Amino acid sequence: MTKLFDTLAPDNWHLLIGILFLVLLGRIGAWILEGKSDSTRFPRLVALIDLIVLPCAVLVIGSLVQLVVGLLEIPRAGDGIRVLTQLLVYLSAGWALARLIEVTLLDRSNEELSGRIPKLVTGLIYVAMLALGIALFLWQRGYSFTGIWVSTGVTAAVLGLALQKTLSDLFSGVALGMERPFHLGDWVELKDGTVGQVVDVNWRATRLRGWDNATHIIPNSQMAGQAIKNLHDDQHLYAPWYFVKVPAEVDPRFATALMLEAAMRCENVLKFPYPIVRLSDATTVPFTYMVWVHLKNYPAMFRAREELFREIHRGLQAAGIEAAPQVQEIRTRRAHITQAEPPSLLLALQGLDLAGFLTGEELERLSSRAAFCQFDSGHVILAEAVQSGAFYVVAAGLVEAAITLSDRTRKVTETLGPGKYFGITSMLTTDPSFLEFTAKSDVSLIRIDLDCIRGLVSERPELAERLAGVVKERLDAAEAARVASRQPARSLSMRDIRDRIETLVWRPSRRHRGR
Repeated sequence: MTKLFDTLAPDNWHLLIGILFLVLLGRIGAWILEGKSDSTRFPRLVALIDLIVLPCAVLVIGSLVQLVVGLLEIPRAGDGIRVLTQLLVYLSAGWALARLIEVTLLDRSNEELSGRIPKLVTGLIYVAMLALGIALFLWQRGYSFTGIWVSTGVTAAVLGLALQKTLSDLFSGVALGMERPFHLGDWVELKDGTVGQVVDVNWRATRLRGWDNATHIIPNSQMAGQAIKNLHDDQHLYAPWYFVKVPAEVDPRFATALMLEAAMRCENVLKFPYPIVRLSDATTVPFTYMVWVHLKNYPAMFRAREELFREIHRGLQAAGIEAAPQVQEIRTRRAHITQAEPPSLLLALQGLDLAGFLTGEELERLSSRAAFCQFDSGHVILAEAVQSGAFYVVAAGLVEAAITLSDRTRKVTETLGPGKYFGITSMLTTDPSFLEFTAKSDVSLIRIDLDCIRGLVSERPELAERLAGVVKERLDAAEAARVASRQPARSLSMRDIRDRIETLVWRPSRRHRGR
């Protein structure tokens, strides 16, 4: 470096000015590239140009200053300018190298807050590269690293004692950056209840922005020494659970069904994974129920929680149930006894879409031949390849219809809620069920025998058209799933299904006339 400097300085001013002009042109070109739009920006190319241009510019400017000092005949200035120029060359090269590393890391990360690099990391990169430049300069000047380390040991010990707290925050920040228990953009909850979004981690503190837009500045040593609950960013599902108290007089199955229907009505609550309602505590009065839901992220929790409680209150109130929070005062008035029962069979059947085609007398006849049945979550109500002997109506809960594909995997074709029905396809076509119906939650079903449905269809042939449409829709859905898996499926036309229904209905009546 010294020989190069001495070669450039004397009698080469015109060459130095030309090199400086080229350096300026290179920097202007880098500035033009950097000023482009996001789609055509080349940050790594600009940083690479700086890595070449900046040391050259410092070297050329130092040579020109050396030339001017020589012309002015200023005594003892040449050696100082030479040493200072060499030091600035190493420092500028270290800074440019740190800049290249920074833009490389930024180019690999997202533009979102969660992909940004904390300022602590970038600061450490610059400090390390500048320290490397100083070390190379000292090594080039003939200094020994061992001697420097020994001579500065006492000073380092004094500074360590004086800056103990600051150094603790610094190294705690380094530990947080290496372990990465959270990323920029994550929402975290601290031990004292503070909730905020991580917006920066620097050499001294972590900055959290709360819901009130205030910034909480937490020293890194405190952040590293306490339990942190990471609620994650906007791209992470959030699954909270809430507790609702309902009078003990209400049937638990009826209460869980009401709250499940309320959760399914909420727009801000995800339908998959399904909401889950469970009886949490029946040892005290009132009973406590847990409602577990999934939300698209943590910030959506406030709107979804309000909507969930509103729908639960509306559903309980419509059923004549009063929510029973714990009251911490003694009252002498007569307590209201809650009397709420699940809907009767007749009322449940009146909610079917088929009820519009039936008279009141026919609905009463169906209700007299029907019965309630309950199944726990996960129970297979109607297995695949098994013929159904009854017609099932979902009174409360969720039932999942799935088909087994050729690769032995299950594909869900439909989720049946209250008012939906199944078993009609297998019952009326006399074929085994091509779907498997499983209780996705605790469900209450209305079971109607085959003979009762036959009697109605024989008296009202127009119902056959309606039932054939239902059968056709489910056969088409199953056929589409099988075609997607390259499994052959038998296709039945609307006329074929209607003929089967008529044959099934009229065959018993002909046998009766023959007898």
